Amino acid sequence: MNRSCKGCAGVPVPLRTKTLLFFILASLIGSAYPAKHVDSAALSSIREAANVLDEISKKSQNGVPDAVLNSTKCIAVIPSITAETANVSAGGVATCRQAPDSWSPPAFVKFTGRGNPTHPTALLVFVLSDKGARALRSGDLQIGGKKRAPAPLVSTSPVTSQVELTAELLTYEAAAGVLSSSEAIGVIRSNASDPSRNALPKKKTDKYLPSVVSFFNTITPTGIVIHHTALIPGQKTVPRKERDIDEYHRERGFEILCFGHVYHVAYHYLIMPNGKVKAGRPERCEGAHAAGYNSYLGISVVGDFSSEDNPTGEKGPTRPSPKQIASLLQLCQRLKNRYHIPLQHIVRHSDISSTQCPGDRFPFRSVLDQLVTRPGDGKPGRE
Repeated sequence: MNRSCKGCAGVPVPLRTKTLLFFILASLIGSAYPAKHVDSAALSSIREAANVLDEISKKSQNGVPDAVLNSTKCIAVIPSITAETANVSAGGVATCRQAPDSWSPPAFVKFTGRGNPTHPTALLVFVLSDKGARALRSGDLQIGGKKRAPAPLVSTSPVTSQVELTAELLTYEAAAGVLSSSEAIGVIRSNASDPSRNALPKKKTDKYLPSVVSFFNTITPTGIVIHHTALIPGQKTVPRKERDIDEYHRERGFEILCFGHVYHVAYHYLIMPNGKVKAGRPERCEGAHAAGYNSYLGISVVGDFSSEDNPTGEKGPTRPSPKQIASLLQLCQRLKNRYHIPLQHIVRHSDISSTQCPGDRFPFRSVLDQLVTRPGDGKPGRE
């Protein structure tokens, strides 16, 4: 059976598939009211919540683990909680997942309780369970308490535990775009009697939801997966230009909305036969190159290095060129240093999936050995 990575130029990777029951969404959204009922404070909370998510997305440290993002059913963002020891009341917005990359229009919510007593913060509540979603719907989502699970961060908990993933909710706070686990205590209520919560102008919704989608498509890289491109179906040789791969991935539906832009190519980097490194999607955007490992950065070396699929070189180079290997080493070293990626998290696609990618002729062991002894932060040639 030929299991070479013909699809490495586009490995179908299912997007996040957490879908919330529609009755929850209906309860949050309700029926429509004229836009004139929306006051300026409510509209301001939407804009501020979007800014909170955008600022966090741009940071490269203390990100939310990918497993938590995948498991989130609803998210509530309270943009500003003042530094008080007594109870405070602050407005925000909540939205729930309708489909893998689709969220309900924001509904207005209010937090009443105690936040960080030392400095103002934004509060982010990730609802992971149906019970928590029902509590949000009914207007009585309790925050804190004895059963609070600490909110994990990529920097301290790269592998999320089952205790964390089975929690009803996880609470984070953000200051200057930097996340930390929150000790906030209180309740989040959705005001079903307030008609303004359903009177959002569409242009305001259209500006907020892309921030939510981008936030959930943003990663803190935890590893590197090395691929070869192999062939694009219908072609006789490996792709010679990065736009060929981009077009194929567009046709396959691998696009992602991240940082306000749409990217098609599934990988983060391509290494061309001449050793030039071509940027794919940004490093902080979730990949679409290895199922279950999309928080890993994807690097694809142009060629077909399988002796079974390309024995004589008719489909392109049978081995990576010295220039490709040199660029790969420099790129891996730079990414390894930037994101503190351990060597054991640099893998071949075949190490984590049923494929021969990047082929039996790819000198993976030699690459790893050189990374062990390679000093410094290499800078490969990019265009």
